[in-house]
Amino acid sequence: MRTASLCAALAAAALLAPIVGGRALAADKKAGTKPASAAVPARSGVESGVYGFSGALKAGTSMQGVMGECIWIYDGDNKKEVAKGDCDQGNFRVPLKPGHYVVRGPGGNEKIEVKPHQWVKIRSLVKLPGEL
Repeated sequence: MRTASLCAALAAAALLAPIVGGRALAADKKAGTKPASAAVPARSGVESGVYGFSGALKAGTSMQGVMGECIWIYDGDNKKEVAKGDCDQGNFRVPLKPGHYVVRGPGGNEKIEVKPHQWVKIRSLVKLPGEL
C-alpha cells in the first residue's frame, strides 16, 4: 500500500511540477537518458548536460527514487520541451548542448545554464508527509 501511495504522490508531483516552483541541488550517480532535440546521444562527444536524483523525500530523512521518465528539460523560456530523462532508482543523466534550460521534476522547476564541458547537478525531490 505504501508503494501505491508513493507512486500516486510522485505522479501528482510530476503533473504539478510545471505549476509549483522549487529548488534543491546535489550530486548523484549517472543513469540512462532519452535524447531529444537539445539532448545529444552519449556517443556524440558532447561533454555537458544535467544529472542527479529525482524522487521523494520524507521529513528530510529518507529518499525514494523514481523509476522511468522523471525529468523534463525545456528551453530557457520554459515553453518547448527539448529533452527527457529516464531514472533508474532516481538517478538520471541527460547530455545537453551548452545553453539555458529549465529542468522540470517532482521538486518543481529550476533554471540552469549548461556551459561547455560542464555537468550541472540537480536534486529534484517532492516532500511527502509521513513515512515512506
